[in-house]
Amino acid sequence: MTLKQTAAGVILLTMMVTGAACSSPKNTATSPSPSASAAASPQATAETQDTINMKGYIGARIAQEKVGFLFGEAKSKDGKLILNPIAADSKEKAVKFLSSYFDAAMADKLAAHYLTEQQADGAIVTNPTSFFPINLLDTTKADVTFDTANTADQVKFTTKDGATYTTKKVNDKFVMTDVAKK
Repeated sequence: MTLKQTAAGVILLTMMVTGAACSSPKNTATSPSPSASAAASPQATAETQDTINMKGYIGARIAQEKVGFLFGEAKSKDGKLILNPIAADSKEKAVKFLSSYFDAAMADKLAAHYLTEQQADGAIVTNPTSFFPINLLDTTKADVTFDTANTADQVKFTTKDGATYTTKKVNDKFVMTDVAKK
């Protein structure tokens, strides 16, 4: 008798759950979708200048990190720094790699600074002297002062050591366009 009661209870419970699921009202016409409410609220998508400043700063740090990867990480058998063969094997490919992080003029300046006429192990020997006045990877947000004239498309900041970096927005990300030491 208990087996029949248990089976009946399971069947009854299944019917109640199924009935509740089938009869619940679907009110999709009146409930706004998450994207509709985000579009209706401009504050949800608008970025503050502080957020934009940080994106410019981070873009500059990433750019400088990529320069280190390309020109200062790989070594020949005799210990000379060489163009990283993982990323590029020629000046043209180096400039193309850098163009994701720098504007065209800056990418050309970097290639001209780092690439030498020497070869080692079939790769171009690179100049070990840094193009940058300071290493941004050794800084934090507290070490920089953002320009008050920054916009949504351009961020300029100065380190406490007096180096000024400029980034601009290209295809929704910030690339480095200039660096100068006072």
